[in-house]
Amino acid sequence: MAEKQFVDIHSHILPGVDDGSSSMEETMEMLRIAGSEGITTMIATPHYAAGSKNMDMEQLVGIKNKVQETAKELGLNLDILLGNEIYYSESVLEDVLSEKVMTLADSHYVLIEFGVREHFKTIYHGLQEFVLAGYAPVLAHVERYQCLIKREDLMEELIKLGSYIQMNSFSLCGGFWNTEAAYHRKLVNKGLIHLIGTDCHDAKRRPPCIESAYKAVRKHMSDIQIQQIFVEHPRKILENKYI
Repeated sequence: MAEKQFVDIHSHILPGVDDGSSSMEETMEMLRIAGSEGITTMIATPHYAAGSKNMDMEQLVGIKNKVQETAKELGLNLDILLGNEIYYSESVLEDVLSEKVMTLADSHYVLIEFGVREHFKTIYHGLQEFVLAGYAPVLAHVERYQCLIKREDLMEELIKLGSYIQMNSFSLCGGFWNTEAAYHRKLVNKGLIHLIGTDCHDAKRRPPCIESAYKAVRKHMSDIQIQQIFVEHPRKILENKYI
């Protein structure tokens, strides 16, 4: 059986920063849930959009440190790291290069999102820009983009380009009649998904749950495959190694 010490690479747990946690109390409840799910490390990835009102790095580091300190006082043994969920625009790479934006856990990996109705050419070009600049782009919540639904060939193009694919844990959960969840599990089984993240935003509607996703896919995959997607790949991000 695979080791279940999960790393959540996509979360919105910092209080009062974006559309995620609204308070330190809610953040602590989210961390309690995460711990009960077997999550040992979380990368907080507040939204960043070029030209918008974004909280600067110094403020984010201060909030993260306060979260880590409070969690320790409450006996919650999770490591909190930082990154950004970067909304793609033509100018956002400049902000990353000038270190206005955070990579995932200070690695060469960057978490990138696009508009859900964005054209494939724009997604390809945007990810290509980051690859050519020396980064390893991780496409956030791949299941949301209309141009990629049932287009495994296009997902393969993005992987060949040098990008990695992340899917949200809740998208894998669902019974026999949930055709979307079944298709998402098929993508994982085919090796088209490199990373699973919770994309948690609160403690009730979008909590940091991953155990049910783990159980949903392990029925059809080997322990080695499960270990790679849920444990080894996210740890390689923390170690700044290639997946």
